[in-house]
Amino acid sequence: MSELRFDKAIEAALEATRARFAERPFELTIVRDVAGQVTAVIDDDALGEDEVEVLAGTLDERLGRFSPGRDRVLLRRSDLINEQDVLESPDRVALYRGVWVVDRLLSNHDWQRAPLHVPEIAVPIATAFSLKGGVGRSTALGVWAWHLARMGKRVVAIDLDLEAPGLASMLLGELPDYGVVDWLVEGLMGAPDGDLLADSLAFSPVADGAEGTVQVLPAFGMKTLDYVSKLGRVYLPSLGPGGKEMGLSERIAGLLETLVKRADRPDAILLDSRAGLHDLNAAAVTQLGAEVFLFARDEPQSWQTYRLLFEHLSRSQAVQFGMPEDDLRWRLKMVAAQVDKTEGAIARWRDASYRTWEALYDGEAPGGQSIGAEPEIEAQTFEIDEPNAPHYPLTVYFDMGFRGLDLVNPEKRPPWVVVEAAFGDFLANATERLTASSGRALSGPES
Repeated sequence: MSELRFDKAIEAALEATRARFAERPFELTIVRDVAGQVTAVIDDDALGEDEVEVLAGTLDERLGRFSPGRDRVLLRRSDLINEQDVLESPDRVALYRGVWVVDRLLSNHDWQRAPLHVPEIAVPIATAFSLKGGVGRSTALGVWAWHLARMGKRVVAIDLDLEAPGLASMLLGELPDYGVVDWLVEGLMGAPDGDLLADSLAFSPVADGAEGTVQVLPAFGMKTLDYVSKLGRVYLPSLGPGGKEMGLSERIAGLLETLVKRADRPDAILLDSRAGLHDLNAAAVTQLGAEVFLFARDEPQSWQTYRLLFEHLSRSQAVQFGMPEDDLRWRLKMVAAQVDKTEGAIARWRDASYRTWEALYDGEAPGGQSIGAEPEIEAQTFEIDEPNAPHYPLTVYFDMGFRGLDLVNPEKRPPWVVVEAAFGDFLANATERLTASSGRALSGPES
């Protein structure tokens, strides 16, 4: 028999526990520590003393190197040092009915956590996300900011791609004094003052002559020092009021709250996330209530990685069987990036997206139970050609002329008719989704 590996440790613990309970109902929380060792937690009266001993021995044997030892592999609730740390953990997610998992991670916690409740941010937010770079994500966001300014809207575009900043070079001729990294590091020692935010914003010339404005909050500014040192600290948790832990998501939310309290309150906030599976992306995609646009080219590597992400998100606290109105999946929308202008190319892209999204649409859990399902709740299903489905893409057409796009210099800026030919579908539908998410009108005549 081959040695148990990380991927199967939770499944092995669950099978051993289910066998001991036989047909009896039970509740179980499986805790996996940062090294991968697994502990099963049951109610105090779930099993008799002898049965506990037998099950602990079975778990220890089955788990092998993934067992923390026979005396710690199976705990009753009263054995826990801090019951709330396990049973009320923000990382406790339902595997299926009666079974939860607490996965202790060093990073990427927010992909599965419940969204933050930030009613103060009463401004529509959008996030542009991709798993790979070079798909035109930042370009689309910059063009969208221009589009909204032409509609008379005040827009703030924020560069959250701290490891590879690029939004400012597209939208600004001159950087402000500071940027996002300065705000996030200052936030480790308490809320930064409003002056820092004012010194981190600059108006983009792309909106010159338009009824609206585009302000850019870049990753760094002209007076930013020790950028790499700051970058190594932005992901640290800090203590907020009352000793409550403040993670990266809370500090970004604090930044957005400060933005919307300014006298020139924006009509929309656009977040340019970075490529890859990262803490910044987890915050921008799942925690802030944003409309999220998932960019991808039709490439096997992209679909394989999106499927890995979707399998992980399927266990998120923000994903519920039946897709109620507040389900995360309603806020996710695929974008076919740099797609050829043919019906065949778009159809192939849509088909690949649908197959990938099967990992995140309502499905079956181990043992044939529907994940999170109640008897009276029906699964939310979609046809492959259903336009309102998350997998059905908005399109950005391939155009070599948009590589290295310069929106600052009017002489190099493409005519709007050229922009609309490539981005028209994305701009119209992304704006409509942003309007619907906020309940506030973003439509209007363009200048």
